[in-house]
Amino acid sequence: MSTGAALAGVRVLDLSRQAPGPYCSMLLADFGADVILVEPPGGSTRGAETNVYWELERDPEVSRMAGLRRNKRSVVLDLKSDVDRAVMHRLVAGADVLLEGFRPGVAARLGIDWPRCRELNPRLVYCSLTGAGQDGPGALAAGHDINYLAQTGVLELIADQDGRPVIPLNLLADFAGGGLMAAYAIMVALFHRDRSGAGQHIDLAMVDGTLSLLTHAASLHFARGADLRAGHFFLSGQLPQYGVYRCADGRWVALGALEPWFYDELMRLTGRPDLAGSHRDPQAARAVADHLVGWFGARGSAEAVVLLDGADVCATRVATFAEAMRLAEERGMIARLDPDAPMVGVPAKLSATPGRVWRRPPDVGEHTDEIRAEVFEG
Repeated sequence: MSTGAALAGVRVLDLSRQAPGPYCSMLLADFGADVILVEPPGGSTRGAETNVYWELERDPEVSRMAGLRRNKRSVVLDLKSDVDRAVMHRLVAGADVLLEGFRPGVAARLGIDWPRCRELNPRLVYCSLTGAGQDGPGALAAGHDINYLAQTGVLELIADQDGRPVIPLNLLADFAGGGLMAAYAIMVALFHRDRSGAGQHIDLAMVDGTLSLLTHAASLHFARGADLRAGHFFLSGQLPQYGVYRCADGRWVALGALEPWFYDELMRLTGRPDLAGSHRDPQAARAVADHLVGWFGARGSAEAVVLLDGADVCATRVATFAEAMRLAEERGMIARLDPDAPMVGVPAKLSATPGRVWRRPPDVGEHTDEIRAEVFEG
């Protein structure tokens, strides 16, 4: 990586296993951090038997597409071994960041908890990324993204019209509330260290990160007692002009015509100018909903979007995932080191120190000898 990268010279030890940690360290690696995956013998302990799609790195045919591993190096260490634990301690002494996702108490049993690592390196930024934090309710309980969404009320808010929760992959608690928040916290801690010279411990709970995503929703709840459930709030399906409609071809169109000028234009273009001016009238909502169901249901999604194209009505056909990936290609958001191994690129476009995909995902333990040599030669 070029020494001109924003995070060049920052060494990150990533001991995490689940998606939030690897996503966090990927974000740092994209901007030049030297991220070392510290992996157990045999690779991840998550267990490929859970699902064949879970661990791309276990499949040599697709491991080059394991985007969460890109721009990193891999060393295999058995932290239950005194010899390998001594190597780990040497790595800690020369690192800037350590990221771990063990349940509370596990790092201490392995001799790499915050008190021990702080002794080895007072400048270390040590991030513990867990579901519910280091202590308190639920700290030792097992959980996944869906459990934290349930705990924070998010699943109730993104239910369908029948009240059945909709599962949004593992995007919210894992990647947004966990990985993204951890990367943000690490950067804040590094900024503080550059000014003070001192490292610190970060206790990052995915539950807390997900609650943070609800900041505006919570303000509406506290200030106005807003009922944010699906179908009860203007951003969760209460208004017919802010919703999704099925077209004759089975595809969906999303409408976001909240503002009166968007709404009035939508009514005009869909043949009901008499409903203009009624965007806040609950008595008109049923008539508007019936009209939009009929209008979209009578034509294909492509035709519907063409008829609304160019007008300020906030209408978008709901893309398939394949279509979304084509959009990513058009936006320069697909990176390729290997022509046959595309992956999503770097979203933040920095003018002076841009991030990039610069190293293919490593095989498990690929850099073990190299990193051990660095440790003992250094």
